Amino acid sequence: MSKNHVQRGKFEYDNYDNLVEDMMEHIDEIIVIFDKDGFIRRMNSISDQILPFERKDIVGKNIKELVENNVVDNPIILEMIQKKEKVFRNIIYPQGKVISYTAIPRFAESGEFIGGVLTGRDVSRILNLLKASDETKDSDIEYISESKCMDRIKDIISTISDSDVSVLILGESGTGKEIIARSIWKQSCRRDKRFVAINCASISQDLVESELFGYEPGAFTGARKNGKKGLLEHADGGTIFLDEIGELSLETQKKLLRVIQEKSIIRIGGVEPIDIDVRFISATNKTIKEIKDPNIFRQDLYYRLSVIPLLIPPLRQRKDDILPITDFYIERFNKKYNRNIHLTNDAKDAIVKNNWPGNIRELKNAMERLVILSAYETIDKDHIERIIGIEYLEVLPSQDNKDEDIENKYSEEMSSIEVNDIVSIDEAHRIVEQEIVSMAVKKYGNVTEASKVIGINPSTVYRKIKSGYIQL
Repeated sequence: MSKNHVQRGKFEYDNYDNLVEDMMEHIDEIIVIFDKDGFIRRMNSISDQILPFERKDIVGKNIKELVENNVVDNPIILEMIQKKEKVFRNIIYPQGKVISYTAIPRFAESGEFIGGVLTGRDVSRILNLLKASDETKDSDIEYISESKCMDRIKDIISTISDSDVSVLILGESGTGKEIIARSIWKQSCRRDKRFVAINCASISQDLVESELFGYEPGAFTGARKNGKKGLLEHADGGTIFLDEIGELSLETQKKLLRVIQEKSIIRIGGVEPIDIDVRFISATNKTIKEIKDPNIFRQDLYYRLSVIPLLIPPLRQRKDDILPITDFYIERFNKKYNRNIHLTNDAKDAIVKNNWPGNIRELKNAMERLVILSAYETIDKDHIERIIGIEYLEVLPSQDNKDEDIENKYSEEMSSIEVNDIVSIDEAHRIVEQEIVSMAVKKYGNVTEASKVIGINPSTVYRKIKSGYIQL
């Protein structure tokens, strides 16, 4: 057997290159081998399934050339070649696929840098599982705040927690009403008993009574043969949190009122009352005007549930809380995604000036998106606008009439988009996307600058042009 002949198990290879190729093809990760000058030498076939370009267009080319041709943007390979140390980065692709990349440098025995290996693993499924568990962790964190209005609410919670009075929490979606409810429970004498959270809006009105009150065997077609204990009964001895209670029908509200008054429930199909001992905490995103409308909410139930009403202000009314919450989630997602993202003062100012209509939930999601998508560790105002989306940011008035200039700019550019017949929403989206991308590339003269302005990854624009989807 020659020195270039390799035997591996029952397979034989003419040389080590063939052995390497075979091994790469049996690894379920993206593998890219490149030399010290940034020339791509090898890639495995799974790359074609995941990346927005094909191997045949990449192998043999220099990474700098691919950047100049807008095939890739700020590649991790260049960063690794510059640093000559291991580099990590997570990149999100269309359809939400997230690839976790690691670029590893290689050195000769003499210590000379000779190139590296880039690996990429699809972690979308793992992230989805983490996200699901993350929602549970969110409900366990303390309410982060530095504003005086939240200090007053915390003082009220400390005062009422050890009693059994009913609490109604009012506030816009995303203000953290469930966290407030859990805080009350954790400080109460029922903290060692169950906390049962029910989202009244997520349960079908046809099923809500069976979920709340339970049912006896054979109560209706499809019922379990042994019957079912309802959530109110399940919470016996503890605390029940009725989120979005304003979504319950008036008939269900009537039955819930009876449960509160009599401290007992009757299962569907049953006749005997079952005593329960629970504390009621409720929440709604309806306004006080809506919740006091008898056509929406029974007023006798309202007075039973709102012995202590708590109105949680939206984030835009307590600007002092925005940066502490931002810092908390940046630190949290840095650990989660192995990043080291930090914000400049300009970036922080932009975040504080934003209205955040989705409140804490929107701010949290924006910070996660920022940590995942940013190719840089230092985030300035431009990155905030580009990655989070300029449409989220409040347009602030200025002395040089920038608002008017922006409005005129969009009026001029959008005037060329015409739809002459009724089309589907998907078709309308396609027409607008093609027109805007085409106009941006023509106006700025290159894909990279156009992509920054319209908020699309350059490789995506390049792929759409190459496929003929975008006509220039």
